[in-house]
Amino acid sequence: MRLDYFAHSCFSVKSDGFCVLFDPYDPSIGYPSPKVFDVDLVVVSHDHFDHNAVEQVPGRVTVVRGIAKRPYGPLVVSGQIGWHGEGEDSDPVSLTLVEWADRRLAHFGDIGRGLDGDQMEFFSDLDLLLMPCGGDYTLGGTEASALVEKLRPKVVVPMHYRTPFLSRTHFPGLETEASFLEACSRFATVETVRQGFVNLEEVWEKRTEGKVSVLHLQHQLA
Repeated sequence: MRLDYFAHSCFSVKSDGFCVLFDPYDPSIGYPSPKVFDVDLVVVSHDHFDHNAVEQVPGRVTVVRGIAKRPYGPLVVSGQIGWHGEGEDSDPVSLTLVEWADRRLAHFGDIGRGLDGDQMEFFSDLDLLLMPCGGDYTLGGTEASALVEKLRPKVVVPMHYRTPFLSRTHFPGLETEASFLEACSRFATVETVRQGFVNLEEVWEKRTEGKVSVLHLQHQLA
């Protein structure tokens, strides 16, 4: 099972010839369109332009929105409703769970507040969590790391944070990933991966049992 990080909140997971793409973005945010081919399923956490640019994906694909539990080929997609922020006027976002080959993979979209007790139970025993940490529109680094410490997934990959390429016009208040990585280092192993992809089976095999592994993946900008 291979994980690719393109930029922002956009990842693909591939296994045995099936490919899932999460939250494709519009290039106006500052990154080139993700170079993806042979995508079978696109999961959209919410309909904001930096997460729902399905038109950037070539070919005919199935698009999933919402949290209804449904099978798609070799996997099952479900989830919980999250919120873009703390206020009563916050937009809903899908917090997605993918169950695939006896693994539990979660993508937390633009989560802007913590989980309640039922949601904590729903997302227990995660093998992989894709976690926003840039603040402003989502949880900030400290809040995101606190949620990770409570959930204790096997592997976490940060996303949705400021980089030199990200548009300041669209995201003037977004923070870098630095505070998240620093906060996570108190309870997790933190590794920077200079390539934008990993073999998840190898990552899971080498991790220390009972320890959270945080992988800081390089964006795939080329």
